[in-house]
Amino acid sequence: MRDKFDQGEIDALRAEVEELRARLAATESELAAARAAETELRAMFTAMTDVVFAMSGEGRYLKIAPTGTDLLYKPSDDLLGKTMHEVMPQVMADFLLSHVRASLEQKALVTLEYSLPVGDREIFFTANITPMSDDVVIVVARDITDRKRAEQALAEGLARQAVIDAQEAALSALSTPLIPVTDEIVVMPLIGVLDTQRVQQAMETLLRGVTDRRARTVILDITGISVVDSQVADALVRAARAVQLLGAKVVLTGVRRDVAQTLVEIQADLGGIVTRSTVQSGIAFAMAAPS
Repeated sequence: MRDKFDQGEIDALRAEVEELRARLAATESELAAARAAETELRAMFTAMTDVVFAMSGEGRYLKIAPTGTDLLYKPSDDLLGKTMHEVMPQVMADFLLSHVRASLEQKALVTLEYSLPVGDREIFFTANITPMSDDVVIVVARDITDRKRAEQALAEGLARQAVIDAQEAALSALSTPLIPVTDEIVVMPLIGVLDTQRVQQAMETLLRGVTDRRARTVILDITGISVVDSQVADALVRAARAVQLLGAKVVLTGVRRDVAQTLVEIQADLGGIVTRSTVQSGIAFAMAAPS
């Protein structure tokens, strides 16, 4: 038996030791990198508020990340190992499972929106489903309840405004009708409060009606106007002048004392405009007037 190694053997042993040291250093470096990656991943999960879980192709909960636990349909312990059909209504389970299978079949990301009752609230989610293997997907679901509520409020507001606009348009049309008395005589009763928009609409309706019907006489009845200020009085005079330019006569009926005073104050030019106290007297005048 030898009591010592020769130089070649010593050199070989030294080479093996150095190789082991190099491997150990590489392993330690890899472990350090793995620990750093794990720490980073844990920090990312800690900062996340999304619901994250792994699910099989049959809809079974395999793993649930410790994030967004307050948004889970049920506590993690009540979900793990069970299928969606075992823990939620069939219609919702069918809907979600169809997207899980679509992701696996297409081997692609699938995005969907849905809502679930969580506690005493309805939570809206947007979810990304991504294949992890041939039969497992990762699901990341984000709470979008605030956004959906805002969208619903906006849609409801727009719908209400559309109804209001339609009602106002209908009311305006009803409050500025053009009523034919004969083929040559029309009456426009003005009702309610006149503003700039309604005056413009009334004038357009009046002039279009005079042109289309080739009316000979127009009776503007202002009995139903609650307030006639200087602006309204001026608008009425301008409407009458526009009618006259189309070759028709104008009869203004329902002129009250305050209206007459306003017309005098603005020094309205009523030349060629006939005034009568009532619609009946205005119609009688128009019927008696020569063609």
